[in-house]
Amino acid sequence: MPRNAYVVGAGAGLILLVAGVYGLTSLSTISWGVPTFIVGMFLATMSSILLATKLANGFFVAKLTNGLLATRPANGQGPATGVLGQMKSFMGTGNQDLIGAGVPERALITSMRDTGTTVNDQVVVVFDLQVQPAGGPPYAVSHRQILPRLLMGAVLPGKLVQVWSDPVDAQRLTIDWSALPVQQS
Repeated sequence: MPRNAYVVGAGAGLILLVAGVYGLTSLSTISWGVPTFIVGMFLATMSSILLATKLANGFFVAKLTNGLLATRPANGQGPATGVLGQMKSFMGTGNQDLIGAGVPERALITSMRDTGTTVNDQVVVVFDLQVQPAGGPPYAVSHRQILPRLLMGAVLPGKLVQVWSDPVDAQRLTIDWSALPVQQS
């Protein structure tokens, strides 16, 4: 749904909310005031939340870099930038768009450390990886990502994991947990 519909919905919700407050102030109009207030509150709240979510998912997310304003593409593709992008990166959830769309590679876990951060009771870990691309020399990457609880004992230094890297920025990658880690041979 286009963001203009959410703006109109939020505006209509605010109008109904004001009308509902007016209707609640008199005993003779309270019969229509309560439902109007409730519908206005719901419409204004939900439209505002959906509009904020739509904006946060890449429509106006911008970041000032070296004096230039860099924005994320309007279609929502590409690396997340701005405050929400930094938050996703910090929580280890920022590069999931690369799974299936990036370059598939193998990476050796050289070390890993706990960040002290958890997301939904799952640990965020910093992985030091030695990425082994098919057509080039290995390179090192330090990467932060959530480690699923079920894989905690299976993910250790010395294991190979499937990663998907960004074809434009090789340092931007994500570990694909659907492929189980294997011991390096």
